[in-house]
Amino acid sequence: MGSRDLLLTAIAVASFVGQARPSFDAVSIKPSTSSGGQLVRPVGDRVVAEDASLRALIQFAYQSTGGRRFFSSQIVDAPRWIETDRFNVQAKASAAGGPLGTRQLQLMTQVMLEDRFQLRTHRDMRELPVYDLVASKSGIKLKPAADQTAPAVDGDPVTLDPSTLPRGKFKQIARPSPSGAITLVIMGSAVTMTAVINLLQQYVDRPIVNSTGAAGLYDVRLEFGLPQSQSATEDAPGVSLFTAVQEQLGLKLDSVKKPIEVLVIDRAEHPAAD
Repeated sequence: MGSRDLLLTAIAVASFVGQARPSFDAVSIKPSTSSGGQLVRPVGDRVVAEDASLRALIQFAYQSTGGRRFFSSQIVDAPRWIETDRFNVQAKASAAGGPLGTRQLQLMTQVMLEDRFQLRTHRDMRELPVYDLVASKSGIKLKPAADQTAPAVDGDPVTLDPSTLPRGKFKQIARPSPSGAITLVIMGSAVTMTAVINLLQQYVDRPIVNSTGAAGLYDVRLEFGLPQSQSATEDAPGVSLFTAVQEQLGLKLDSVKKPIEVLVIDRAEHPAAD
């Protein structure tokens, strides 16, 4: 971390001192005996977790300095039980002051984890496996947007209306085949490289580091097959995400090891029963 980054961090910490951190009005945490899929999500003025590990709760509550979700590999030095033990959580906040945003609910969840799980953390840099996004040998094929004025993007970066494509957002269309395989078509209008990486991040198993050097806004179209758990059939999509990124965007996801931000778990305890 350079001197400028250290200065900005010190300013951020100093501005935070003395401010009351937002917290939930009521919290219920119960052990889960289910083996279903983990779910942690904001619902209005609440955060609801079903069959969720402490690791999943941490991934919801904490973001990297770049504003991205921490991968499991980025949560380090933790006891094994934070993955194996599961919990059902209902955490409710007061919405008297107006609707609550996801970021505010995430900050409240941090306070809840520190209180109920005695969670203590700090950030560090560790060398981990990542995907390094670089320009391919043929060069970047991203199309610069005609209008380079930064769009105002509010809420979900993926539009829920398939008939429109607002600037700064993505539209995703899933095309199933008779075999059950799915081809995903993603289109973006006037999106940043950071937005492209955040989207790609949903479909890979490790953090992506941006080494493209690309700046500005781009119009993007990417089409690839989602991986299938079953054996491939003649109807299964033939283009993987990695091939599509290289052939359609002129970029390449190289598997390397690089220093990356991690969240170090200094302490974690089982919560007291409600």
